[in-house]
Amino acid sequence: MSLTRLTAVFCLTAVIAGAPALAADKSITPDGKPAPSQPNAKPGSKAAEQAEAAAATAYQKTREVFAGDTTIAGEKVAFPQDNPSVRAIEITMEPGEVTAWHQHHAPLFAYVLEGEITVTYEEIGKKVYRKGDGILEAMNVTHRGANTGDGPAKILAVFLLGDGEAAVVEEEAPGANKAKVE
Repeated sequence: MSLTRLTAVFCLTAVIAGAPALAADKSITPDGKPAPSQPNAKPGSKAAEQAEAAAATAYQKTREVFAGDTTIAGEKVAFPQDNPSVRAIEITMEPGEVTAWHQHHAPLFAYVLEGEITVTYEEIGKKVYRKGDGILEAMNVTHRGANTGDGPAKILAVFLLGDGEAAVVEEEAPGANKAKVE
């Protein structure tokens, strides 16, 4: 072997030996499906079967819209203990329409069926929600919504109520009851 070729082989061997080992990409299984997030959940393993069973539903096609236990304002959800009930309403807002300032005082899940709404929260700011978005709405934070889209906005609002709870409680605008400092 020539000295040049021997030097090249030596250099290549040194480079390979010093390079980090590359592992095979295990994020995709051989059949093209994403691999389970658990490292021990190899396709066909008991862990993979358990993960699949836990995620199974009675429905053929699903899309998770929301999962969580805190509202947009960071409030921990507390379900009514006395006489719990559910109230669902569909809200339609025309372009430019704005709600009154309000709070909910009970858990509220909302789903935007159509359009775009922008909700302004006291001390939090504005959040924009569009068709297909799910929201666990603020309960004890004053806010109001506005249809900021080009067409009507439709929202399905599902309230989890109890004794004496109203779905919506009107409030003064933020800062309205604070004394002005001159």
